[in-house]
Amino acid sequence: MKTELNLLGEDELIALCKEQLPYIPSGFEELVKRYQKKVFYLCKRYLSAESDAEDATQEVFMKVFHALQSFDNRSTFTTWIFSIAINHCKTLLAKKQLHNQRYEYGNEHAEDEYQDENEDNSKDAETLDEKKCIQEVIHKMKAEERDMILLRFTSELPIDDIAEIIGKKLSATKMGFYRALEKFKGLYEKFCL
Repeated sequence: MKTELNLLGEDELIALCKEQLPYIPSGFEELVKRYQKKVFYLCKRYLSAESDAEDATQEVFMKVFHALQSFDNRSTFTTWIFSIAINHCKTLLAKKQLHNQRYEYGNEHAEDEYQDENEDNSKDAETLDEKKCIQEVIHKMKAEERDMILLRFTSELPIDDIAEIIGKKLSATKMGFYRALEKFKGLYEKFCL
């Protein structure tokens, strides 16, 4: 049966997983095999560090495992799993930021160091290779703008799927995407050219 799993369509595989989990994991293993790279690269775009992205990917699939029964086909599975991944990465980033703020609060020179670090980062961005520079630019954007850019260009999702993931109407998403793209272009020209 394992060799036949790769022949199943997405809907068939999900139905099989819902039917078999938690007792027979082979269907879920196939689901992981199909989506692991996509989820990993999405997490890596958010978290930067490869080890953090690997951990986050595993955690996302654990959430999917436990929540798969609640998937109701109102959206595509890709949209659903990317929503889980994005929300998980945002939670991890918020925790990391909170931890960093606590550390900085205890350091009386933290504000000066933080300003110096930002100035150094701005100067260094010009010397980074293009890939690193693009990553820097994306991280300078607001979370929703970053979501739209990453989902459109790295995950190659259509705008209507992006609208569903971020929870906005299609017209608002199109306008937001256009503005995010313009902001990205401006930041790219400022820091990368």
